Amino acid sequence: MITLVDAAGAAGVLARHREVTVLCHVRPDADALGSSAGLARALRADGVVVHHSFDPGAVPDPLRVIPGTDRVVPIDEVPEHDGLVVALDCASPDRVGDWDRLTRSASEVLVVDHHRSNPGFGTHLFLDPGAASTASMVLDVLDAGRYPVDPELATSLYAGLVTDTGSFRWGGAGSHDTARRLLAAGAESRAVGFALLDAHSFPWLRVLGQLLSTARLDPGAVGGRGVVWLTVPHEVVASADEADVESLVSHLQGVREAQVAVLVKEIRPGECAVSLRSRPGVGGDGIDVSAVASALGGGGHPAAAGCTVRGDIAHVTARLSELLV
Repeated sequence: MITLVDAAGAAGVLARHREVTVLCHVRPDADALGSSAGLARALRADGVVVHHSFDPGAVPDPLRVIPGTDRVVPIDEVPEHDGLVVALDCASPDRVGDWDRLTRSASEVLVVDHHRSNPGFGTHLFLDPGAASTASMVLDVLDAGRYPVDPELATSLYAGLVTDTGSFRWGGAGSHDTARRLLAAGAESRAVGFALLDAHSFPWLRVLGQLLSTARLDPGAVGGRGVVWLTVPHEVVASADEADVESLVSHLQGVREAQVAVLVKEIRPGECAVSLRSRPGVGGDGIDVSAVASALGGGGHPAAAGCTVRGDIAHVTARLSELLV
């Protein structure tokens, strides 16, 4: 049975434990890693034994700007214990590596998430699909539990907030209020902004030009609202920085002639990771790309979603085309 909790309820769960495993989803983005690093720091400052991890446990270089990522341990080094397991920014348990082993001895499992596609799991669930980021939800939990927020913790949470809101292009006034709080607490906005939103290597510029020249526009897709496609073969994915490859979707979603952007990356032979983005049309209506991702075993938000699909690029793009008619 799952107990639904709010921020105060989640803080109450945390207060009951002196050993906590903090997990985020596989191949984490800045919200997953920033929210988990921030929570881990707050708990350690309170004297809690914390195991912070994700699968596979190697922090991508751009995300090393997030304070606390140097204390992430490989998932297979996290011990089982009878305390608390916290899953952050995870839409389903299969998005967490080694989930069964890490939770089988835990007395409680707290899930904090803002994905609408989350079916509900764990013993306690703090789910808010209206939240701009999991990082902002963690701040609410810390406030409810009266945990102090120092500059490093604020920077970790700010990293999640600024990326999941698309540099505040999405989300309402609450996102700006949260940013004000974190900046006042000492968040390093410039360092985070450059590392996560702007930085790339010089050789990537040439690769970027070559890849973007292969983008394809289908103006008649999704009822005439248009889809722009880009596929990245495995040999490019294997030789490039993961964050650089993922940044391609930002270029696609700026195309005026398409409301939906699709990036298909062959992460290994016979397996592709898909990133989907949607923006509102003139009338304000947008395509819910989380429904597309869910149909392929993934999830996310109406405007940003993803999935991992077995098959080569041709197979995966064909399946996506069937869903984006």
